[in-house]
Amino acid sequence: MIERPSILRELMNASILLAFVTSLLYISGASYINSYLTQWGVESSLITSNPQEVLVQGASIWFIGGLYIAVPAVLVGIGLFLQFYMVSEISKSPFVRRFSSKVYEIFKSKEIEELDPPIIIQSITRWSFQFLVLFTFLSFFLLMFYWLLDFSSSQAAERAEKEYIEFSSGKLSDTRIFSRKKTLTIDGVEKEGYILANSGSMVVLYLLPEKSKGEKVVIIPFGSISKIKAEKNAT
Repeated sequence: MIERPSILRELMNASILLAFVTSLLYISGASYINSYLTQWGVESSLITSNPQEVLVQGASIWFIGGLYIAVPAVLVGIGLFLQFYMVSEISKSPFVRRFSSKVYEIFKSKEIEELDPPIIIQSITRWSFQFLVLFTFLSFFLLMFYWLLDFSSSQAAERAEKEYIEFSSGKLSDTRIFSRKKTLTIDGVEKEGYILANSGSMVVLYLLPEKSKGEKVVIIPFGSISKIKAEKNAT
């Protein structure tokens, strides 16, 4: 009688897998947000991100990274399939069949005495193979983990650089109904700029240059902002 795993064991395995994936998503999202803020010259410790926002950002990075992995994987799969298909077609040739039969008969006719290695050698070989498998798995996991963090950081840095070019030049690739450019009333004074990030009590702003002041990134409390306006994009 075949024993089926209990429902409790299946739930435990699913919980462990879910916790593992969730932690990776959170690390990816946090790496993205930290790199984005750092690129703007903002200490990431000053802005507390919502855990849900971090997870969503991590999932977005995984989706983009999956596209980068999926396309090469499909091309490699097609290449391997074509190679195996060609080998299969070539093996159907009468000449190849006769040649392989003769080679098989030559090796089959030779009497080879097989000797089993000592037990200690067999044990060392088995342990070495298990260690190699474990080391390969850990190396692959660490490599993927490093690639994931590096990919998240690079995507965030590219986004920040692109936004700065658009914000400073005023040429936005914005298809929204209302512009991302805001007019903010800060301590009774109107200023134009862009909201980069925010937490429960603080907001990060990129303020456009004024007559006597240059462009700058500021972190101010929400309480100092009394009004935020956005103009409608020209159609």
